[in-house]
Amino acid sequence: MNQEWVEVTAVEPGGVWVEGMQRSACGSCSARAGCGQHTLSKLGRPLKLWVPAEGQWRIGQQVLLSMPAGSLALSALLLYGLPLLSMMVLAVVGRWLSGDGLAAVLGLMGLAVGFLLSHRVAMVNRERWQPQIE
Repeated sequence: MNQEWVEVTAVEPGGVWVEGMQRSACGSCSARAGCGQHTLSKLGRPLKLWVPAEGQWRIGQQVLLSMPAGSLALSALLLYGLPLLSMMVLAVVGRWLSGDGLAAVLGLMGLAVGFLLSHRVAMVNRERWQPQIE
């Protein structure tokens, strides 16, 4: 499990909006070149995330957010990798069958099919990949 302290910024029926808390030492650490927190802090605005949660929450409350190990990397690979892979495979098939025109058409179709497949897989795994408040 990956865990991070976040702050509740808004409460809605069925869940809460949370925002990552700024580290006071961020920027002085020697690992800042490879640190995701430092990179996100340079963007200028905090990252907000909606988390389904039941219970009594109040704005400003600090909570521990847990994400299943590997879920972020796997979902990113699925979202970007599957459409690109399907686009390349169908473009190569189109080039092999006919030429550049069919390769372009099948490549675009492969991209669309890849996005549809990645969306379907994401919906199937939605509960498993969902961050939760501890």
